[in-house]
Amino acid sequence: MKLPTRAIVLSIVCLFGLTAIAKNFGQPIVTVTGVYENFTVGKGSGDLEGMRVVIVPAGGGYYAIVQIAQGGAEDPKPEFVPADIKGRSISFSLGDDKYTGTATAAELTLKDASGQSHSLKRKACSSYFK
Repeated sequence: MKLPTRAIVLSIVCLFGLTAIAKNFGQPIVTVTGVYENFTVGKGSGDLEGMRVVIVPAGGGYYAIVQIAQGGAEDPKPEFVPADIKGRSISFSLGDDKYTGTATAAELTLKDASGQSHSLKRKACSSYFK
């Protein structure tokens, strides 16, 4: 093969390689571990409503610390349960209730067994200990 032909072929191969690298370069790496919540305080009642899920790695697996508020003045009791993580997908059971969802850089979207969807915003990890 002549030198100009080799140079053209090499240029085309490099162009395709750089294009593939550039596509993945701008994508944020999403880690599932973190603090997610959608707690709100009722305007009239002052009751706490919503959900908080903290995903932590431990003992070679993952666990979820789950708090569900259904009205009341105080933070609900946390439940520590095993969580199954595959990529950005998560599933865990809390008693008889099973939750499945997907994590992004901004939120965790969960569905319970009845099909109800819960959108929990990602919070700073330090917010869990306030």
